[in-house]
Amino acid sequence: MVSNQDKDWWCKHGEGLEHEFLERSFDRVKVERNPDKDGNPFTYDMVMRGPCDLKTITTPWRKSQEFWGIDPRNAVSINRKDLRRYARLYPEITIVFDVRYPEHRTVRYAGLWMMQRLLREGKLHLHEYLARMGRSDGNAKESYVFDVTLLPELREVGDGATK
Repeated sequence: MVSNQDKDWWCKHGEGLEHEFLERSFDRVKVERNPDKDGNPFTYDMVMRGPCDLKTITTPWRKSQEFWGIDPRNAVSINRKDLRRYARLYPEITIVFDVRYPEHRTVRYAGLWMMQRLLREGKLHLHEYLARMGRSDGNAKESYVFDVTLLPELREVGDGATK
């Protein structure tokens, strides 16, 4: 029996388990070994790639503080119909929110499961576009407005973040 204190053995064993895991196939998501492990065995193990959708947001929700208590610099929206479509067609999707407001910029991301959790917790606030009701032009009738700071930040290499 190997001691729980034998770190070298456990590191080598863990590396073998990582290789076994990487040989498996996953539906619609590609998992690869982190190439940085060659130079740093203590960095994170894998990189996952899968479906992703980009939401670039340039118009602040000026009344978000008044309606939902959300600072307008952090209020973003996603169409309700988009979340429903993702759940039906791409349940493993990651959604990237590229916020480009004049006074604030950030890039945040969420798996669909995170958005569903925020909905269950009451942190997604339904907004109906009254001017769009009764129209059939394909434009969304409803969006969820939420505080984008509830999501993890995606930092670009070179912005001071560690790799």
